[in-house]
Amino acid sequence: MESRTHALPSVEWRIVKAQPRRDGTSDRPDLHLTELLDFRPDQGIIRLHEQRVVILSAAAMGLLWKELIETMGLEMARRVAIRFGFADGYHDAVNLRQRSNWTDPVEGIRAGAVLHTLEGIVRAEVRKIEHDVETGRFEEEVVWHDSYVAEQHVHHFGKMSDSGSVCWSLVGYASGFASACLGKEIYFREMSCVGQGDKQCVAIGRDAHSWGAEIDLIRTDFQAETIGHEVERLHEAVSKRHKELDKRERLLERRERELNLLRERINRHAAGKNFIAGSQAMRDVLELAARVAPLDTTVLVYGESGTGKEFIVRMIHDQSPRASAPFVSINCAALTETLLESELFGHVRGAFTGAVRDKPGLFEVAGNGTVFLDEIGEIAPTVQAKLLRALQEREIRRVGAERSIKVNARVVAATNRDLRGAVEGGTFREDLYFRLGAFIITDPPLRDRREDIPPLVHNFLVRAASRMKKDVSSVSADAMTALMNYRWPGNVRELEHAVERAVILANNPNIRVRDLPPEMTQKPRGRAGDDTLDLQEQERIMIERALERFGGNRRKAAEALKISTVTLWRKMKQFGISS
Repeated sequence: MESRTHALPSVEWRIVKAQPRRDGTSDRPDLHLTELLDFRPDQGIIRLHEQRVVILSAAAMGLLWKELIETMGLEMARRVAIRFGFADGYHDAVNLRQRSNWTDPVEGIRAGAVLHTLEGIVRAEVRKIEHDVETGRFEEEVVWHDSYVAEQHVHHFGKMSDSGSVCWSLVGYASGFASACLGKEIYFREMSCVGQGDKQCVAIGRDAHSWGAEIDLIRTDFQAETIGHEVERLHEAVSKRHKELDKRERLLERRERELNLLRERINRHAAGKNFIAGSQAMRDVLELAARVAPLDTTVLVYGESGTGKEFIVRMIHDQSPRASAPFVSINCAALTETLLESELFGHVRGAFTGAVRDKPGLFEVAGNGTVFLDEIGEIAPTVQAKLLRALQEREIRRVGAERSIKVNARVVAATNRDLRGAVEGGTFREDLYFRLGAFIITDPPLRDRREDIPPLVHNFLVRAASRMKKDVSSVSADAMTALMNYRWPGNVRELEHAVERAVILANNPNIRVRDLPPEMTQKPRGRAGDDTLDLQEQERIMIERALERFGGNRRKAAEALKISTVTLWRKMKQFGISS
């Protein structure tokens, strides 16, 4: 394709000669932009004195330098700008020199000031140029009017009165252009700058020798080796950061895969046991249980009666390396102090009346398996002390025995009591609480996972109808609404019994409201302020109000009610109140 130079109107683009100086020479050479610019719109190319250029707005360049300053710091950005300008000026001088065939290097330097203006970077006014060919001494003073660099710097950062000049790329450009023209090291420094609050930008350029002792510091700014080290350091830091991020991403991906496998295993286990866990609250609980299962850690499961604590404990055992070993459980609230001690730790013949033979305790029976201590909050203080020893020392002593026995069973406990409140009330040992509560799982009550109620109802309905051989297969909308709105103080166990009762009473395939227990079809009990003289009802209402006021904080609620936290917990259990 034929290359053409598009002529531009000289009225707009011609740079008019300045007034002659006293020696008869012009202040600047007669350059025409039409001679320098070559537009090729069909190719998307613009050339300035035979080198390709692009047009960027001053605002865009300002943003670029702003990013450099904020990313690399002021000092590194300054050096980058100086070296960028030096390369730009040097290349401009070489290309313009080939076109113009200068006989006097000073003429070329003056042309550089004009070219700087033509490129729209700054209006450069050369005040003086002194050049001694024999000694090589050079000095130039130039004024930069309307510097876009200073303008953009002030726009983004304000006037930098404490950090010197800001026209770094102009300093580099002038230095590079003059160095190319004279074939030796010429360095400019800005003596005043609009960017630091001065009235105008003034720069002085000298040969390296004329800068004296300052030359080493000046060369540091212009030498590419220094910035090369910095860039290399930054590159290594960025590369290291990328490797760390890649490693973290791979770790997250691996953990996500492991988590997905864990959730699949939980779902299979729950489905195999007909355990409904559709709500997010219950899925979170099962996930916690599955995570702690492989670890040899003592676990404490909190939850109201009937929430499924035993299923969670059994799942921890089944998902652990101890799954092939025995799982033994005991309800601590169902036995007296003496019997509980004997059941846990065993006894020797003659230890008490009726001990006709040696009997191993559950810790021995479990071996390397799991001991489940249900209702752990009900054990007596003497048994608490012996249980603490078993957990700390991994050894027990049978009732009436003289020697200790090493044990290796894992302990998982469950309770519906507030053990912290019991510790504060002095009925439960603090050291035992922390031993048991190495990992705490809180099983949510049914009223906090109501989305599980419909599938639970269907599951219980199918099982009850099959067991009772009745053709009952569905629940009416009104009955389901009543089930969803009930408080369920007995949780899942109460729901199962309610469905069984409804199946027994149902006269057709559809369970109706009249088939449900009466307490589920009555109107909700009133709040404080209702006209009731029922003392227990008023007590329940005041406890609910106190808990609501203090966001479920039982200690503060107990203080407001002037009762102990243990009494509050007992009352909450009595009335089926959740915190």
